[in-house]
Amino acid sequence: MRMLRLALISLLWGASALANCVNLNGRSYCAQPGGQAVVHQGQAYCGAGACVSDEFGNLFCSPYPGGGVIRARGSFYAGPGLCVLGPDGAPHCAAAPGGGCEIGPGGQPVCAGGSTATPAARALLCQ
Repeated sequence: MRMLRLALISLLWGASALANCVNLNGRSYCAQPGGQAVVHQGQAYCGAGACVSDEFGNLFCSPYPGGGVIRARGSFYAGPGLCVLGPDGAPHCAAAPGGGCEIGPGGQPVCAGGSTATPAARALLCQ
């Protein structure tokens, strides 16, 4: 019985983590599945994918659900999967949704589904 309770608690806790919600002034804001919700400068923002901010307080998000975002050469880039910087400082994101990128043995990025990098989107206020 104890194991059943622990499993139920773990399931409920995991489901809330997947929902990716934030609470601001007693109101909950949730991003779409695969997205990220963040409280930034007193506002709730929701991105389709991961979000990062720059040193000026601008927030950029991946327009792809579950996608990554990375800063390279002074701009932010995104892709359907995770992103890495190549040895030359160029952004590389996995073209496969939810896929990964890594630096291979030769020092070159190897990404699931190939490499892509599109400009990241400015974050939008949650609805």
